[in-house]
This record gives sequence, structure tokens and C-alpha cells, in this order.
Amino acid sequence: MKSFLFSTEDDRGGVMLCDIETLEDAVVYLGKRFNGVIRVEQGKDVWTTDGGFVFVDKPHAVAESAEDTEVLTT
Repeated sequence: MKSFLFSTEDDRGGVMLCDIETLEDAVVYLGKRFNGVIRVEQGKDVWTTDGGFVFVDKPHAVAESAEDTEVLTT
């Protein structure tokens, strides 16, 4: 089980405890589940609508194409 913190544009949010393994998958799921998700965190790794993905502890390429970026940020 992993946990993800998330925030929405109307200052709401919470913690999701689930079987989702990656931050990328959590962003997609939360974006479909809740309106206006602007930030998702897992440990030191974070995704924001403004900055995209930032992985602190490991180099990681995300969204190799514009199509992938569109899916991850909606």
C-alpha cells in the first residue's frame, strides 16, 4: 500500500491510501476522480500543474512526448 497527498484548486484535498504504485498513475487517477487537482505528493516526489513531475531521489523520465504530457496533466 502507498499513500499520496493531494490538493485541489479550491484548497481541498486529502490522503489516498491505495494499491497504485507510481506517482504518475496516482496523478491520472486523482485527476479523473476529483475536479481541479493541482498537486500530488508521494514522499519527496511531487507533481504540480505548474511544475510537472519532480523526482528527488531518482532520475526518472516522464512524459517523453507531448501526448503523454497531455494525459498526465489533465
